[in-house]
Amino acid sequence: MLHDAAEAYGADPAITDDAGALLSFTELRDAATATAAALRAWGVARGDRVGICMAKSTDQAVAVLGVLLADAIAVPVLPALKRDNIAHIATDAGLRAAITDEVRADELRTAAPRLPLLFGTEQADPGDAGGPDDAGGPDDAGGPDDAVVLPALRRAHAGTAVPGRAISEDVAAIIYSSGSTGRPKGIMVTHRNLWHGARITSHYLGVRRGDRIAGVLSLNFDYGLNQLWQCLCTGAQLLLHELVFPASFFQFAAANAVTVLPVMPAIITRMFDPRLLRRAPAVDLSSVRVVCTSGGPVSDRMLDQVTSTFPNAEVFLMYGLTEAFRSTFLEPDQLRARRGSIGRAIPDVELLVLDEQLREVGPGEPGELVHRGGCVAKGYWNDPVATAERFRTLPDHPGETVVFSGDIVTRDEDGYLYFVGRRDAMIKTSGFRVSPTEVEDVAARFPGVEACVAVGVPNVEIGADIALVYSAPEPVDEGAYRAFLKDGLPGHMVPRHLIARDGLPTLGNQGKMDRRAVADSVLDQVGPAAGA
Repeated sequence: MLHDAAEAYGADPAITDDAGALLSFTELRDAATATAAALRAWGVARGDRVGICMAKSTDQAVAVLGVLLADAIAVPVLPALKRDNIAHIATDAGLRAAITDEVRADELRTAAPRLPLLFGTEQADPGDAGGPDDAGGPDDAGGPDDAVVLPALRRAHAGTAVPGRAISEDVAAIIYSSGSTGRPKGIMVTHRNLWHGARITSHYLGVRRGDRIAGVLSLNFDYGLNQLWQCLCTGAQLLLHELVFPASFFQFAAANAVTVLPVMPAIITRMFDPRLLRRAPAVDLSSVRVVCTSGGPVSDRMLDQVTSTFPNAEVFLMYGLTEAFRSTFLEPDQLRARRGSIGRAIPDVELLVLDEQLREVGPGEPGELVHRGGCVAKGYWNDPVATAERFRTLPDHPGETVVFSGDIVTRDEDGYLYFVGRRDAMIKTSGFRVSPTEVEDVAARFPGVEACVAVGVPNVEIGADIALVYSAPEPVDEGAYRAFLKDGLPGHMVPRHLIARDGLPTLGNQGKMDRRAVADSVLDQVGPAAGA
């Protein structure tokens, strides 16, 4: 796909970053090819796992593409992970080496001191071309003096042919979960998964040549990588940007005439954080014609903020999981008519809603969402037990692997899906099974509430009490909030505990709410009910 993009789009701008780096499609291909040649020369072979722990930049994108062109497997390593989890990834994936930058090298050296480090820029003696033995191999604990310069961006290997053997069914990347529920789990994503997801997503979003996609998402996860692959599919330009302050982001979007803005609910919250953004952005954002979001529910308040700030934009709500990348999308004209829906199946994907006997349920009946199609990943790296639990076959689709999402949903007569809750997160209280999402949907409508999470607190008498943890920029009147919840929820769904927090934890920079961390903190603060 990279070579095809370079042939098709040539000198068109492909990718830029906050440091001012700019690569055309031809330059992106040449830099990635040079990186692949340098990796091969260093000793990386087909199927080797190569970690990538870098700042969001053109260098990071080049590193990802270079690893794939070398027939190796890219393993994004999120620096925000704890030291033990970084060490686990290095060991579990069996990393051959890691490409990094000067800032993040120390994190890798601390977490995995025996891991050879490669640099994509001139951070060591240019004469030290090195090799596996020079970098500190498995039997040689590495350190700063062992670092090897990967001379790709200096064009030392420019023009070197890199014959590739990888095919679409080969694993392209191992994307590790955040590890909030234990050790991170590596999800095996194929070359086919990447280009298939990009082709489908760019089609229904209408991404085209000349579009400018705001790269505010992390390249360490599938949603962010999809933006890079969409550019390769369509000839759009990816504008990498680290969202820190809302005002600077809006200035960036206006100055670059961004046309496509992929976000997550956590990013929307940050964009409109009243503590950082005192007034509506005073810049022209009329160029934005598409806003798409995934990674969690979008509240009415968030939707109003997005539509008022980007008046010319169509807003697409999307749902998916790394094991199957993208599953559904809700068209802009259905946002208000089908409030709360996660949409319908994306093109070339079939979604089944099955009961425990693997039978398709009827409209309005809850069942587990099961995914079919080219976006389904290979399984979990080095974990056959977990793979067998989630990646299975069905009698009606022999020989095909489908993925059981663990998400409980209902479907209406028109095929639109509604999220009920996680199979393993339902709260059993007073004889009822309560979806946290149902509580949160109502709780999030209270004026001033920014985000909220409902969790169960053990209570031997009724099974569990419901605790609602919420964040708000300004103090909330708890009495008024309780009255609002009692008015909007059935009695068994009204939270017993209301807990205010300055902010709620998210999973790395995926933006998804870290429910496990919230639940653990509630137990520490409230504890189980007496007698439990």
